[in-house]
Amino acid sequence: MPMVIDPIAEIECDAIVRAIDVSPDGKWMAWGSDDGVIRILDTSNLPTKLEPFNVDDAITHLQIASGDVIVVGTHTNDLHGHERLGGHRWTHAIGGGCDHLNLSGDGTVIGCIDGGRHLHMLTENGIKRGGFTAGELIGISVARDGTGVAVADDEGHVHVLDSNGNKRWNREPESDTGETISAMCFLHDGSLLLCREVLGITPSEVAQIALERWSSTGERMFSEEISSRAMCLIPDEMGAVSGQFDGTVLKINDDLTSTTLWKSMYTINDLRRYGDDLLVASWFYLHRIGSDGEEVWRCEHTGLVQSIVMSQDGTRIALSGDNQNDYTRENRILWIDPAATPYVMSGDADIDDDLLGFIDGVELKAPIAAPDDDLYADGGDDMASLLTEEERKQLNSGPVSVDDSELFAMLDDEIEQLAQFQDEDTDLMAGLSDEEFVTHIPPTADAGLDVIVKATQDGTAIVLLNGSATSPGSQDVAQWIWRDGYSKQIGNTAMVNVRLPIGNHTFTLTVSDSARESSTDTITVQVQGKTREDTFDLLDD
Repeated sequence: MPMVIDPIAEIECDAIVRAIDVSPDGKWMAWGSDDGVIRILDTSNLPTKLEPFNVDDAITHLQIASGDVIVVGTHTNDLHGHERLGGHRWTHAIGGGCDHLNLSGDGTVIGCIDGGRHLHMLTENGIKRGGFTAGELIGISVARDGTGVAVADDEGHVHVLDSNGNKRWNREPESDTGETISAMCFLHDGSLLLCREVLGITPSEVAQIALERWSSTGERMFSEEISSRAMCLIPDEMGAVSGQFDGTVLKINDDLTSTTLWKSMYTINDLRRYGDDLLVASWFYLHRIGSDGEEVWRCEHTGLVQSIVMSQDGTRIALSGDNQNDYTRENRILWIDPAATPYVMSGDADIDDDLLGFIDGVELKAPIAAPDDDLYADGGDDMASLLTEEERKQLNSGPVSVDDSELFAMLDDEIEQLAQFQDEDTDLMAGLSDEEFVTHIPPTADAGLDVIVKATQDGTAIVLLNGSATSPGSQDVAQWIWRDGYSKQIGNTAMVNVRLPIGNHTFTLTVSDSARESSTDTITVQVQGKTREDTFDLLDD
């Protein structure tokens, strides 16, 4: 039987936990959800709720930076810095919300990829350090010491920057199409370890999935083929530890040779070091794996565990998960002491008393009648009492002979009618080609391609939002609605002119037909320049 531990506390949540972090000293935690509320818990003893605060948008990311600043990334709006008691410190404008957020180990360097796939580099006080744009950025890793930042795009390009966003070197993909970076991390010497996967057909000399180690100056030092892609990589001594899609946990040496530390039946979602042991998130469990590769204990969550959040000294862990069931969805946070004493859980611990006779190893016995009882001694009196007088006479009269000649005569008539039936040639596919078969096709919104423009001397640019490529479906478009990144309606025609300040802006086009079927599409506009205003103006067409 597996060894298990109980959490210190189970914190019931009234919303799905989208983002969570624990303070470095482990004395408080913060978490956020789709309702835009940041909830704070004092964890110096048993978790106690403190006064929450609101950021007016769905929360996608949350991390605690240096100075106890809560960095909050939202679904469509900007990046915010808040104090633990809710005071607002700073806001950094980004386009289309926060898609990825990563901080250095000391919390002084903040890296954020916005909805327009652009990188923003900030200090913990919200001061801009720099930025970077290249392709569709979908991954980020910040070195623990804050000296380097790596970003990857959706085609397998990797760009390594300094903490101010200046490019040091870049890695080109092995394949022209269909390559992706599944995980990456900086190692102890500043080199970069990454896992790349080619999704299409590769030449024989190119591995489908491989680990690559690149020096701090951009030379590929090692490349090693692996059988399953890495889902998470963490630096460890001279190498790293990798959690694989197939459930394997690998110890990666400095030359990329590897040994298997442990194997789960399910994908590894996150990893953390705990002394010489490992904490592994997989399926509904947090596992502690000893240095010998054996499971020390496990702790079960009601939801699928996605990440492990722990204090800097490793004495406390906050575990959140989502069972993704809209009917039985249980939202809770487990507050865990990893040094808790484990115990053996009995295999029948949760079985009801009336079912204990069916557990494994118990002999099932057939029912035995009393010596003077006959289980099947029914002379028919009980059944007869339920019948009518006519039914009782038929029952007592014995079997009745049936003349089946009439039945066969009816069957012969049926066969003759079937023989006389002639199939008519019908074209079943003709009905499918009828226009009436397709009753309705909804419209398809098209807000156009993303736009990059230069600002004029006044720090603004005039941009035409053009949705004329929208498909009307089977009916004409009855309504056009353009909204900005704050969900404010700014137009009700296919094309709208707007005057925008320098920065990144997101606009959403929603079209509807007379049957109230609708569709949406989003466009990102980047206005480049040196100055910035806080508002934009609508212009007449």
